[in-house]
Amino acid sequence: MKDLQGDKVGIGGLSASGEEPIHGSISHMNSRFRCPWLPLFLADFAAITAAYFVTWSMRFHSDTGARFFAAVNKALLVDQTIQMGPYLKEFYIVSAPRIILLLTATLVLLYALRDLYAGRRFLRPRPMAWNVILANAMALLLFYAYFYLSRNTFHPRSLFGSMLVLNVGFTIVFRSCMTGMMGRLRASGWDRCRVILAGSGEAVQRVEALAQAHLQGYDVVARIPANDGDILPGHLQAVARQCPADMIVLAVPDLSVSEIMKCLEVAGECDVAAKVLSDKMDILVDEAGLEADRIRGVPLLHFEAPSAAARWLRIRLAAAFVLSVLMLVLAAPFMAIIAFLILVTSKGPAMYVQERIGVDRRSFRMLKFRTMYAGADELQAEVEELNESGSGLFKIRRDPRVTPVGRFLRRFSLDELPQLVNVLRGEMTLVGPRPLPRRDFENYYEDWHYARHEGLPGLTCLWQVSGRSDVGFHDMCILDVYYLRNQGWILDVKILLKTVWVVLFAKGAY
Repeated sequence: MKDLQGDKVGIGGLSASGEEPIHGSISHMNSRFRCPWLPLFLADFAAITAAYFVTWSMRFHSDTGARFFAAVNKALLVDQTIQMGPYLKEFYIVSAPRIILLLTATLVLLYALRDLYAGRRFLRPRPMAWNVILANAMALLLFYAYFYLSRNTFHPRSLFGSMLVLNVGFTIVFRSCMTGMMGRLRASGWDRCRVILAGSGEAVQRVEALAQAHLQGYDVVARIPANDGDILPGHLQAVARQCPADMIVLAVPDLSVSEIMKCLEVAGECDVAAKVLSDKMDILVDEAGLEADRIRGVPLLHFEAPSAAARWLRIRLAAAFVLSVLMLVLAAPFMAIIAFLILVTSKGPAMYVQERIGVDRRSFRMLKFRTMYAGADELQAEVEELNESGSGLFKIRRDPRVTPVGRFLRRFSLDELPQLVNVLRGEMTLVGPRPLPRRDFENYYEDWHYARHEGLPGLTCLWQVSGRSDVGFHDMCILDVYYLRNQGWILDVKILLKTVWVVLFAKGAY
């Protein structure tokens, strides 16, 4: 492919001076690996299997190993397992597939939460050894907590501890070998990523240098010099149509959020991923705590292609449905108590039904526990001037219409529990942009704000775990757009875990 000046350019396998690709033609570079996590998963599975059988061999086929485990068990005041050697030897061979699968499922989840299967989300490799150590330490704590809570005295604690310590070493070695092999394959022209690079000057040079240093197989197929923001989206669209790509990189730090969103819309129409070098969306890293590459302190944010972000969507929605059923059953007694307290402390029904705007800007009737006095809606105009969130969102820290019980319910988000019914009706899901009332919807003040309605609304979202009412409407929309472009089961799990923490400590709730 050619850039605007007609010269071939590139990073990570292409010459920046305008020479032809080092390894093959553009068609050869199209052999991009669609499951970048799979090689690392295989390395992790091999490491767990090796650690399991090496530990078993040391425990039951080595006199030195047997004495070591006996000493550790004695130090831990657990000596019953020493007398069960022959039985344990057979048990851990027969049960090997089940235990290895359990270890794999636990560790893979923890690795994923530490972004160890991030693919091309980062230009810099993640700090692998440190994250592997943390994940295995957490797995050990989880297993020990299970043994303690279940009063399980059958499994030797030292066996699992030694197994996970060995697994750290095996995983680091196997992952390093797999990463080196993937690097060599990319150098030979396999698993390449075609990039359209927009920008100029030092920002672009630093992005190129970072990509080239870590050999992740990026090939620049077109360059777009830095332009005025109003021109760039249209220019980008024209180039993207001429030069099919897998990713668009915007290294133009002075673009406004509105201009960035126009470029992301172009990337979405082309169904390609995008990276954005900008400090205009610091809410994503500073408050939401999302990991990102940084170049001279400026985050390089990743946005997945729409098709990749929507992958496994039906399965995730089905899982959300099942989980909502379980949560509704478990919460039913508490919901009955909440309804009773609302009814006996203020006039009016226990449930409050309000029109909210959901996916594709369609309205639906959202359920909540009533937290305000009867007739609060009629007083909306009188308290409008007290709004603390600016246009597009209505929030008052000390809303006089809220009842004492309602204030408690809002503080711990208990008023949202009835929305589990909305999930069962298919109007909402567990994780997604919060649905807003029509009053807020009609006060959107930029076109890109409506992009937050491109997915099902949720009970919780990035906004909920990033400060909630302390975060303004503009930043909330940035968080929502990021989520919708990067949604997946890993991000959902992260948000759900953070939601528990935020609700317990009532951060930003009023």
